[in-house]
Amino acid sequence: MKKTITLLLTMLMGITAWADIPDGYYRNAVGKSDEALMTALEGIIYTHSLLGYNFLWDCYPYTDAGDDGYYIDMYSTCKYNHDTYHPGNASYVGQGLNREHSFPKSWFGGEVSPMFTDLTMIIPADAYVNQRRSNYPYGVCAGGITYTTDSLGVSMLGKLGKSTYNGYSERVFEPDDEYKGDFARIYFYMVTCYKSVVGTWPGCDQLDYETNGYKAFSSWSMQMLMEWHRADPVSPKEIARNEAVYKSIDHGKDYGQGNRNPFVDHPELAEYIWGTKQHETWTDGTTPPDTIVKIDPVMLPVDTTAVTGHAFRADWTSGGDVSSYTLKVNPHQDSGATLLMTETFSKVNASADGKDDIGTQLDTFTDNPGWTGYKVYTAANHSLKLGTSTVAGYLITPELQLGQTVSVVVNAKNWINSSGVSDGSSMVVSCGNVSQTVMLSDTPADYTIVLDGCTESKVKISMTAAKKRFYVYNVEVYNGDVTAPRREIVEQGDSTWRMVSGIADTCYTVKALQGGTYGYTVKAIYTDGTESVWSNIQLVTLTGIEDLLIGDVNNDGFVDISDATALINYLLSGDASDLDLEAADVAHDGMVDISDATALINYLLNGNW
Repeated sequence: MKKTITLLLTMLMGITAWADIPDGYYRNAVGKSDEALMTALEGIIYTHSLLGYNFLWDCYPYTDAGDDGYYIDMYSTCKYNHDTYHPGNASYVGQGLNREHSFPKSWFGGEVSPMFTDLTMIIPADAYVNQRRSNYPYGVCAGGITYTTDSLGVSMLGKLGKSTYNGYSERVFEPDDEYKGDFARIYFYMVTCYKSVVGTWPGCDQLDYETNGYKAFSSWSMQMLMEWHRADPVSPKEIARNEAVYKSIDHGKDYGQGNRNPFVDHPELAEYIWGTKQHETWTDGTTPPDTIVKIDPVMLPVDTTAVTGHAFRADWTSGGDVSSYTLKVNPHQDSGATLLMTETFSKVNASADGKDDIGTQLDTFTDNPGWTGYKVYTAANHSLKLGTSTVAGYLITPELQLGQTVSVVVNAKNWINSSGVSDGSSMVVSCGNVSQTVMLSDTPADYTIVLDGCTESKVKISMTAAKKRFYVYNVEVYNGDVTAPRREIVEQGDSTWRMVSGIADTCYTVKALQGGTYGYTVKAIYTDGTESVWSNIQLVTLTGIEDLLIGDVNNDGFVDISDATALINYLLSGDASDLDLEAADVAHDGMVDISDATALINYLLNGNW
């Protein structure tokens, strides 16, 4: 690696000149230290575009290709590109490419958005090395195992072995020295971007939120990652990738995630949170601290324990110097798209690929009559296989009342032979003269295709060529764009939607809503009268069921001091208007009297009936 202290200092001082950081991007973090600094960074980078998992393959040519057009694989010396085979199970280095969660998905709970598809930490990597790495922590090991494929002249970068780093002795994956700093900064990004939820993750030996709080990492890991960060400074490769993840456009198509890694843009930030500059305030060297601290609030995931049939509590992060917050709650609308047909191929009961083309007799195997096709075969798990090694196959839907814009959702996967070799197929979905082609994965996945300009009454699903076979498990066809934005600004409220202004705290309980699914978002009103942007949107589903909640005298979905007041007023006046006397009978003796008021007040004081 041969990197000197001089180079380190030069890069730390001059890195902002290399990157195209938008003016004011880190303004809200200036003048802060420790956890406040980390919280400000979270507010800056948390809100970003949620990319589709399969779409990541289309991003890598922009985010990870070197000057020679091949991907920079931090796990191997292999030469891979967009056309590389994606094996489900690899048996040697050089067999193909995977999408590697460098921060393993099991650590945050699996296929949980938005972490599961975060392009900053999901890298293209040799499939065999990726599978050997598994979800072992990154670490340091003496000796260790590495792998090579002599016939291809390729080898694994890094090694697997028992940790020899002080404080940890279990199995680890040690990356190549050239990329240790890269991975350290990816890990710094992950615990910062998702700071508010790290404490709820299943975790791993690399994390210890219970002991170290917002710093998130276990003590040995924190020390090691900082050593890697200092020894392997930010490289031009990292800067280029950070720019591409933030924004990359080709022919009008946006491949960007819309957020940045602060520890690539400003490597010194790690020292202020985990290193030698803790308790010092950070400045980016160009932006003076504002007299008013302004942070875009981030809406936190719904707390299911605070949801009833008609109410829920919204929680969000601090906006800094705020006079109040405004909370907006709307019914969660779909895109307006109308479902025309769902086909599950439920009549297919095969246990293996069939040998006879059933393209002319599909009504025997489909739920909806009128399907036609060519070179179509029954397959396992209620699916159809399209094509052969010599002939391309296709499916055509029944005649439908299609509009100009049509959405087709197809659940499909590649055909894989008995030796585990995939066809690496592409699927074409078309309606008349408009079509889209998508690459398929080796495991079943949903692919949403929106066709604008359809003039026909049928949709065709076809292969691109012979020996590009694939399975189809489910097809849905809609009129309209199912991916259209679902956010609407309103300024009034009732039991179906709400706009709440003047909230002083970072939470608010919304009551008396009818059943349904709601999207909610928040913005900050700063002390100088300016406003933040609306935050990310969270969803909550209310059942609308009128469950009897003992003590909920005023029938608002909660038991609090307002219920005690309502009960006492009833006992004094006898007016039971809008009260639930069944819920008021907390003593369960068939009467509502002073004993119920006493029991309710005791409950509010000590939490016990």
